[in-house]
Amino acid sequence: MRLIELMDGASTWSDDDTTIYVARPWSCDADAVLVSPAPDTTEPVERDGVLFDYFLETFIAREVIEGLAGPADQRCQRLIAYAEDDA
Repeated sequence: MRLIELMDGASTWSDDDTTIYVARPWSCDADAVLVSPAPDTTEPVERDGVLFDYFLETFIAREVIEGLAGPADQRCQRLIAYAEDDA
């Protein structure tokens, strides 16, 4: 699933013990996975031969997304900027 698609389902994220991992380079079109329960570390995880880097916990991503307005691609870029600069 692409990060932008994963963001579309943010309202259905019910488990706060879930973490988002995204393949590098981070972009709205990058592959993303939800990992639950959240690992005790921010080390990368591998799924189907793809290495995914720690991105954000879902409860943090949900809070950031809820505060953003605009088209999905702009909100996605702002979420990436948050993960890179503020997390």
